[in-house]
Amino acid sequence: MELSQAILIAFGGNAGLIAILAVLAKSLLGQLVVRDTKVFESELKAKTDAEIERLKNEMVRNVESYKVQLKKSEVFFQRELEAASTFSSLFHSILPGYNNPLMDWHDACDAIAQDFSRIETRLSDFMSKHGAMLNDTERALLVDATSDAGYGKFEIDGPDVDSVSNKKADQLYQKLKKLEVQLLQRVRAQASH
Repeated sequence: MELSQAILIAFGGNAGLIAILAVLAKSLLGQLVVRDTKVFESELKAKTDAEIERLKNEMVRNVESYKVQLKKSEVFFQRELEAASTFSSLFHSILPGYNNPLMDWHDACDAIAQDFSRIETRLSDFMSKHGAMLNDTERALLVDATSDAGYGKFEIDGPDVDSVSNKKADQLYQKLKKLEVQLLQRVRAQASH
């Protein structure tokens, strides 16, 4: 009996101790969890704030870069529009006005041929001012037309224009018309985007 009492006391005493230790452990564990949770929340908030700041800065840089790109595009478009407008004006000034009621295209080409020298000068001036805004196809058309006018001016002797010069004047006009169409199409295409 003494042995069983000793076992019960020992077991009961240890059970109380175990119960107290369990309560202390639970309390300590609860405090550790709260502390670790606060540390985790703090670290998570710091990382999240840093990532948000990084993304915000990246977005600001992207917006600024886009603004610069947009401004460049705007300036480039304005210069292309100016080139197209200037060329359109130049092109339409090449056509002579009606100088008699029976004037036909043949007569108009004679007048264009008579004006080859001035046309060459005006086309060269246009290339000097606006050549950078032309693409390769447009530049080739303009160079070719300028060359045609330059060579054509030497074939005109006096007030009469031969059939070869008349034909060259028509070809020159057609090249310049094609160039005007290309310039205007490009500007209109950009304006619609």
